[in-house]
Amino acid sequence: MFEEINVYDENQIKLQKSHPTRSECLKLLEDYKTPEHVKRHCFSVTAVAYAVGRELNKNGWNLNLEVIEGAGLIHDIARVDDKHWEVGARIAGELGYYHEANIIMNHMFHDFSTDGGITELDLVCLGDRVVKEDRFVGLPARMEYIKNKARAFGNAENLKRIEEKARDAFAFAQKIESIIGMSIRQLMKREGIVKNVTEKLDSMLKKVEKPARYTGGELNSVVKNPAEAELHMGFAFPDTYEIGMSYMGMQILYNLLNKEENIYCERIFSPNSDMEKLLREEEVELFTIETKTPISELDIIGFTLQYEMSYTNILNILDLGNIPLRSEDRETDCPLIVAGGPCAYNPEPLADIIDVFQIGDGEELMIEFAQMYADAKREGITKREFLERACKLKGIYVPSFYKPVYNEDGTIREIIKLYEGAPDRVERALVEDLNKAEFPTKPIVPFVETVHDRSVVETFRGCTRGCRFCQAGMIYRPVRERSKEEIIRICKEQLANTGHDELTLLSLSTSDYSQFEPLVGVLMPYCKNHNVSLSLPSLRLDNFSFKVLQEIQEYRKSGLTFAPEAGTQRLRDVINKNITEKDIFDAVEQAIELGWTHIKLYFMIGHPYETYEDLDGIADIASRVIAINKRLRAGGGAGRFSVTVSASNFVPKPFTPFQWAPQDTAESFVEKHNYLSSKLKPVKGVIFNYHDTETSGLEAVFARGDRRLGEVLISAFHNGCKFDSWTEHFNFEGWKKAFEETGIDPLFYSCRERSYDEVLPWSLIDGYISEEFLKSENEKAKKAITTPDCRHYCVGCGMNRHTTCTMGGYYGKIRD
Repeated sequence: MFEEINVYDENQIKLQKSHPTRSECLKLLEDYKTPEHVKRHCFSVTAVAYAVGRELNKNGWNLNLEVIEGAGLIHDIARVDDKHWEVGARIAGELGYYHEANIIMNHMFHDFSTDGGITELDLVCLGDRVVKEDRFVGLPARMEYIKNKARAFGNAENLKRIEEKARDAFAFAQKIESIIGMSIRQLMKREGIVKNVTEKLDSMLKKVEKPARYTGGELNSVVKNPAEAELHMGFAFPDTYEIGMSYMGMQILYNLLNKEENIYCERIFSPNSDMEKLLREEEVELFTIETKTPISELDIIGFTLQYEMSYTNILNILDLGNIPLRSEDRETDCPLIVAGGPCAYNPEPLADIIDVFQIGDGEELMIEFAQMYADAKREGITKREFLERACKLKGIYVPSFYKPVYNEDGTIREIIKLYEGAPDRVERALVEDLNKAEFPTKPIVPFVETVHDRSVVETFRGCTRGCRFCQAGMIYRPVRERSKEEIIRICKEQLANTGHDELTLLSLSTSDYSQFEPLVGVLMPYCKNHNVSLSLPSLRLDNFSFKVLQEIQEYRKSGLTFAPEAGTQRLRDVINKNITEKDIFDAVEQAIELGWTHIKLYFMIGHPYETYEDLDGIADIASRVIAINKRLRAGGGAGRFSVTVSASNFVPKPFTPFQWAPQDTAESFVEKHNYLSSKLKPVKGVIFNYHDTETSGLEAVFARGDRRLGEVLISAFHNGCKFDSWTEHFNFEGWKKAFEETGIDPLFYSCRERSYDEVLPWSLIDGYISEEFLKSENEKAKKAITTPDCRHYCVGCGMNRHTTCTMGGYYGKIRD
């Protein structure tokens, strides 16, 4: 601990005749040529320290505000000098300002004490610890900044000292807040030191593209008074407004949370680069859409994890809100950071960043969790005490309650519990009856065009087909359907409440809905009578589906999509796609005969057990589609015909039969792309698109990574990485540097085959699909043996241990 050096003793201080006035301090700063940015820092530190001192005096303390102001204004007067604290103390002492000199001498190394009194030195140092450059950012953000500087220099001993000082500072801040009855941030806001976002927002909006991304006020958005809400939270989508507003999960949870009288949920999105630049230049914190509240003032921020390449955007949102990136650095008035969504099934790469993960369906869990937090807030219990309560909820994973232990080869030996009350395994949350799960009939209608600008209604959740590469088909089991009547009601109410002219039925495989024909039979004439177009993605292309498509796309037959996924029947059996060449070409023939002029074929490259013969099969399918068109239109046809072949790269995902499989190396992907390109190039009328190799590799790293990747993620963010799923923003050099800086080999996570005995990072999560089933499916894949759609009969995936699978064996039931 630092021992204070008092240049002047108490007797000398008692003889001090006066304290420097503000005008005298400003003249001193000028005379000693203190740089402008240092002056601004001194002004801000003084404003904070003075405001806290005045508030403490209102509560019975007797602090000398003149000393606080004088010492604060000139504490960095000699900032450009070596040992500037000694030089500054000498300047003040020579002028007879002994009290101020002692503060200046000690301000760099002062240790806070939570015992005894509070001194003027304490408050000047507190001001210095909550101001970054020349603006108040709060203690957590400032200490994170100081720690990151220490980490950059790689000085472990210095970092340890800083972390000790940070803990002391947090304890001291809590002591002050308990005395004044409010957080330091609340006091700063009241004093006008933290500026209201709206003061600068009007001028900022004039300088950005699409200002409606940030204004709020859309039809069906919810505006409450945050001060009247027991719990104020933000739903954060870590991408742009246009993408986030197209995500139905946000609409569902936003609707549910705001129906609770004591909860107010607002929206948060990643600002576009132009707005981010202004936020940083104007020193404005990222804010909520509805009320423009700085996100650091929220009780909870909930992120949705839809894709791994959004992780750096999570860090960027926290950084723009002056919220420390690491969970361990967030104290006192920081929001609780929560995350859910499909990527949360392997939470470990974000385990040092996110406080709480919600695993599984969110409708019931989020409400219960939020109300539990509101209760905890009312009771005044600590964050730790709340987390100990919350981890008892099914679906809640608190990463700080567990610690992985590694083998010498880098694999995980075991995961130990740090809190005995935490569950041995975290079971996913499951909504068993979708008819009882409320679905929004008044979704928000954006002012600007979004990716999916239409009404969307979920018909069922889950999938029975069992594709071995598909995570969604596993983690959303079992299939749970909404009744036909409920779907029709929601569709009609949504269209009436939004004015949308397009309706989409949402599911993983729309035409697998058991009442598909009668449902469409009602919706098609309704939509036609109301000038609404009906969109049915993910159709099984059988006779009825084509009949529907013929009617709903009668005047715009521009393109039809097929997803064979693999080029040969052997590989389709490996991945359990369960479609044949006859299925593919019969559907193509029917589409061409009905007038479609463009066919899109989706494949995945790099499947386990793939050979170059399978790539030849992709080229063969495309060639045969072209040949079918020529044969059917031999006498001449309407317009030009084309085929687009799109190839994505296989990324092994947790909770799939291929979770143990290696991903192809980048070199292998490039070779396969080039090979397939050479095969398709001679085929006239075929366009070939393929996915970027670098992003696929990173996706595989984070899909199956462990918590050591948190440091890589933070390093990449500091190297400028964000919007990694956007080609124009992707910064591969920044990522390479991050892996080098942390000494972590990305290929260890992406291209390494796992054994069945290895402890996987997500082994604490119980997704209800049994590991035995996944292993069995992987072994079947090696032998190209298929497993039927479980609507034929139960295939033993393990879900029946936890719930009733109403669609299991459904085809047999309807025959009976």
